[in-house]
Amino acid sequence: MNNEKKKFWIYISPFIIGFSLFTIGPMIASIYLSFTRYNVLTPAEWIGLANYKDLFQNERFWSYLGNTLYYVFIGVPITVTASLIVALVLYRNIPGISFFRTTFYLPSIFGGVAILILWNYMLAPGFQGENVGVINAVLGMVGIDGPGWLSDKNWAKPAIILTQLWGVGGSMLILLPALASVPQDQLEAAEIDGASSIRKFFSVVIPQISPALFFLLTMGMIGTFQMFNEPMILPGADRIWTDTLMVHLYSNAFESYRMGYASALAWVMFVVIMFFTLIQLALGKKWVHYE
Repeated sequence: MNNEKKKFWIYISPFIIGFSLFTIGPMIASIYLSFTRYNVLTPAEWIGLANYKDLFQNERFWSYLGNTLYYVFIGVPITVTASLIVALVLYRNIPGISFFRTTFYLPSIFGGVAILILWNYMLAPGFQGENVGVINAVLGMVGIDGPGWLSDKNWAKPAIILTQLWGVGGSMLILLPALASVPQDQLEAAEIDGASSIRKFFSVVIPQISPALFFLLTMGMIGTFQMFNEPMILPGADRIWTDTLMVHLYSNAFESYRMGYASALAWVMFVVIMFFTLIQLALGKKWVHYE
């Protein structure tokens, strides 16, 4: 082995050791634990496929899977669309544009539990005029009787999607360079051909920024499948309306100490995420255009 190869393995060894100990090792352990009954305090007992059978026979699993798919297939497109609208508005070169871009981006940095607690107060439905949240108070000023939000099963999931719009500034930051890379000559050619603004947007702009949109949709889908903070911090009147698979996993692993069941759930989630990611990649070949 020459000197360059030795240096390569020396430099990369911290990553290999860390990846093996903290990623590959736990993955192998979780595969084994998914076939056992294990509560941390006693040795694991091999039970075969019992955890998986229990999982698929659990009505709560299917409810939480439905909630998760709702957030993925409704929440992610809404969030990406909102990010695109904000990016289009802030793409214009007007005085003070840097200030507005920074203002819209900052909320994506200040996310987390504290912001979700704030949202919990903002979404308070109020009762007989008391404890009315900011959103319903504003709606009341224009004569609209605000919904129950988290206390209403029909509004609980849309309310959680609403809180996710707080962080559209992060996606906006990815879309702004994509919009700047749209060739002006193509826009001018479309205008000469008599294309309207809407036609130019869908026929020229969207194909040119499709790689950025594809990235946001894919990463948003993967991240939303693992959503935890929002349904955990913003529980509905009945958590079965809002909880996700990740919350279900946490509850079984760290509240009920059903580590075997939780490990089985983790691998089912892995398969589900991989399945939809592969579908996304296959569909992306039909609408994503690379130069």
